Amino acid sequence: MWRFVRGVALGLALIGAGWLGGSIYPAPQSITGAIASRVPNLARRLGIDQVTLDRLAAFMSRDQLQALRRDVSEQAARAGEVIMIEQIQGPVEMQAEEVADVSAGGGAFEPRLALCPAMSVSNAPPADANRLVRNYSGAVTVEGVRIAVAPTQGACLSSAFGSRNGRLHKGLDLHSASGGPIFAAGEGVVRERKYRDDYGNMLLIDHGNGVFTRYAHMSSFASGVVVGSRVNAGQQVGLMGNTASYRIPVHLHFELLLGNYDTPQASFGLIPHSPFEYPAAR
Repeated sequence: MWRFVRGVALGLALIGAGWLGGSIYPAPQSITGAIASRVPNLARRLGIDQVTLDRLAAFMSRDQLQALRRDVSEQAARAGEVIMIEQIQGPVEMQAEEVADVSAGGGAFEPRLALCPAMSVSNAPPADANRLVRNYSGAVTVEGVRIAVAPTQGACLSSAFGSRNGRLHKGLDLHSASGGPIFAAGEGVVRERKYRDDYGNMLLIDHGNGVFTRYAHMSSFASGVVVGSRVNAGQQVGLMGNTASYRIPVHLHFELLLGNYDTPQASFGLIPHSPFEYPAAR
């Protein structure tokens, strides 16, 4: 029964991908068509009018449901798709001894950024013989707002903004095998703090003037960093991690987003940009 339910639920997740917004993309018709044809029979066998993940959950244990979510996300990731299933997860708070702060003096961010050694970096910006990014600035000016390019410490660039595996990689991946602190890239207000299967623990900061930054795969959030709280540039907001429903290295996925937040898609209706597009802040 479990194998049957899991197979159908996976099909439903792929079918539903076509109408889910944000970062969700449709599954190929060759996959969904065959499964969709079996859904009415399943509904009759289970005695329900409509098959949904919520209804199927009644036939599964909590562990089985979590395994199903992981299977869906892992298969989607291998296929180059991104399928999101919203989850409610209790807040993960940092311990006091884990908190650092570079906010003094207006945000003293890393003065250099290197491409990760022994890695082929997607869409890598120009770098010198030592793999240091050329013409790098710790902060840039975006719509009149000062924004850090790499708001962490001791990390290297493992993936840049742009096409990756045939899809748009919407931000910068800043990698550190041992983890590291994550700082607010600029002064602003926290708009989102949540967990998603694809982004893991994530935070969105509104910096004003239609400028936002997103921080994903965090292992934890700093105490007091909640929706509605104001943060300073360089204030620690969390720790780097590898949270998601599929296996990933420890890193910060950092996005610079522009646009109007007040739409049905909220932060996923914003337009991603590369921080390297913008002039160095003075």
